[in-house]
Order: sequence, then structure tokens, then C-alpha cells
Amino acid sequence: MRIVIIGPAGTPRLREAEALGCSVQLLEGPHDVDAQALLWMSINRLAPDVVWCVWDTLRSPDVELIRQFRVIRGQTRLVVEVPDRFEPPNTDVSALVSLGIYDLVPPTRTMQEVLHSHPQYGDVARWHLGTEPLDASPSRGPVAPRDPEIAAAQTIAVISGKGGVGKTSFVANCLVASAPWGAVGIDADYIKPTLPLAFQAPDAGIGHELDQLLAALEGGTGDEAWSARDEQIVRDWVRQADMVRDGVRLIPGPSRARDVLPTVPPGLVTALVAASQRTARLTLIDTPGSTMEQSWVEAVQIADWIVLVTTPDYAAVLESVDVLRKLDLLQIPRNRIWLVISHRGKSGYSTAEITQTQLPLPLLAVIPDNPALWHQAWRLHRPPALQHRKFWMGIVEKMTGLAPDRPNHANPFRVRRRVRSQLG
Repeated sequence: MRIVIIGPAGTPRLREAEALGCSVQLLEGPHDVDAQALLWMSINRLAPDVVWCVWDTLRSPDVELIRQFRVIRGQTRLVVEVPDRFEPPNTDVSALVSLGIYDLVPPTRTMQEVLHSHPQYGDVARWHLGTEPLDASPSRGPVAPRDPEIAAAQTIAVISGKGGVGKTSFVANCLVASAPWGAVGIDADYIKPTLPLAFQAPDAGIGHELDQLLAALEGGTGDEAWSARDEQIVRDWVRQADMVRDGVRLIPGPSRARDVLPTVPPGLVTALVAASQRTARLTLIDTPGSTMEQSWVEAVQIADWIVLVTTPDYAAVLESVDVLRKLDLLQIPRNRIWLVISHRGKSGYSTAEITQTQLPLPLLAVIPDNPALWHQAWRLHRPPALQHRKFWMGIVEKMTGLAPDRPNHANPFRVRRRVRSQLG
């Protein structure tokens, strides 16, 4: 086995590799930007079986170079040794994991253990979110307990493999259709919060923005467990959330006017869902596009149902296949996942090809292609479910098993004559 180690001089990994009988070469780092490019070009020429990087030698520009290296030599195993002082989450780690690099190891693990292991996405995701140590065995994340006030409350997380497939539009329309039961929409995409735009113009302003909640929780969460005070703050904030339609409350993401992304404490999505279950029968979560975002992993782990939205486009289907694989690695049961195919454009897989060969999931709905309808919906901030309620209510009923309350007689406004009692 040929191993290239990128690390400081005298690293003990060099002796470990030699003891294993490997052909090893040490490339000392770190380097400046120009030297980094030459470094990865030389690794490409060496064609090793394993590249072992010590985290201290990596810099942010390396992520793009590693991506290029992965394209050329996808069969080479990349191992990143993360120091004990490292505190996730980290944007560079997210980028590495998105490239399929799951070999993130602590200095305490031996090289022999690492090379004989087969890490998966779920292991890295849980560690990156701070729920498990880096070398812990995989386990399912905690699920929020049901609130006794609304025993039938259900939570739906809507996900996608790539942007532009209609994920946010699906959430907005299902919220409108869920109004008879009472619904709460949570915009968990903290990088590009878009869900409010489906109901109102960007300059309309929102009475309760997530920034206000984060300010109230500042210093109260962090790595510590959520206190009773924090949970009460979240419950009060959700109860006072803006009503964008009758029966529909909206929990927006951070303000788009911010220049810097806010620090969102771990467990926020879980706390928001637990609070919304006290006020509504249905909670729909608009998740971020990246599967390494903390809010994405929380949403899919806490949800009763997961809706995977894709288009027939080849790239969208392939990205959805990768997302489905990551749900498997997170030990999410397949019987909790629905598939929605949103037709946008004319090319791509057929519905039968998607459901039979690419994404073998129960088909919840096929959204017809109607560019003019969707364009008008976003321009006027009026989801199509306001005019086509029956179609979207059918989707919600099929997904959740709930049905709206119906009157017991045909004419609820009929005046009933009082029958005089014979004793009166």
C-alpha cells in the first residue's frame, strides 16, 4: 500500500506506516497558496492509495484543491486527522464531507484501526453536530417526546438533493392546505431563508424574526443542555409567531438584511418543533440544501415523515440518490420517506424510471409543469394551493392520514324546527 502523509516533520504517523509495511512518503506542510497547488499536483503524479492529512497542514484553499484531486483520483482514500482541540461545526469540514470524505479521525486512533475501518456519513454528521464523539459507534439521535396537549401532532421535514426543484414551494402549498388542522411552517434554512417570500414581499417585514429569538437565547444554550427558561422562551415565541394565513403560523429564518450569519445553537430546530406541536396539528420544516447543516440533520431525525422533492432532471435525481443514501446512514427508516416529483422542464428520467430504479420510495405526488402558475405565485406571494386547495389537501391527507372535520349533515345552515314536547 502506498501512503502519502501531509504533515509536520517528525510526525509519528510516518513510523506507523513503516511498521505496517507500507510504502510511505512524507510531504511537509503547511505551504502558501502557490505551494499548495504544486503539492496536490505532485500527489496526483505519485498516485497513492491513501493520502493522510494532518489538520494543522490544511488551509481553506486546500478544499478546492482536494475537490479537483477527488475528480481526478476518486479511488484514492483521503484521511484527515483532526486535533483534539478542534470544535465542530466547521465550514471546511462540511465542504470535505460533501466530497464524500468521511475519514475524519482523532490523533488517538492508530493508523491500523483507521485503515481497517469503513466510516459512513452518519458517523461524521453526528460528531460534527456535537452529539457524539468522533470515534463513537453510530446511533440514532434523540427524538423529541410527544406533547400531551396535541397527541396527534405530526412533523414533516421537506428535503431535496439540490436547489431549484420546488422544495420551498411544496412546503408553502402544504401549509395552506393544512390550515384546517392548524399548521406551523419552520424555515430551517439559515443561510438562504426563502419560505416567508412565498407569503409576502421581502420589504413587508416580519413581526417576529429569528434574530429576536436568538438574542433572547444568547448565552443560554451553547454546549450546555437547554434549560427550562430557554424552552419557555421558545414556546412563548412560537405561540406569538406571525399568522400568514388563517390557521398557518410561520417561523422565519434569520433576517436577510444581516451581513454575517448568526450563531444558531444546537437543538434549536428540536425545540421549535416541540413548541409548535403544542399549538398545531402539523409542523412542516423547510430544510437547508446542505446535508451537513446542523438544522438539516436535526430536522430529518425529529420528523415523523420526510418528503424528498426532486425533478426528473438527471442531475437532480442523482443528487437525490445521494441524499437517500445519507438518510440510510443516519438510520432513517425508508417507510418514513415520501417521494415528490416536480416536473420542471421536458428532459430527464420518466416517473417509472425514478420510482423503480433510482428512488424506490412511495410516490406521494407528481407536480405538473406549469411555469406561468409558479411565476405568478412567487410574484404575487400567493401559493397556488389557495386556488387549487383540493389537489394539495389530497397530498396532505395521503401523507399524514389526517382528514379535515366535516359537517354531519349536508346543509350546516339549515334551521331545525323545534318539536314541542307533549309534556310541555
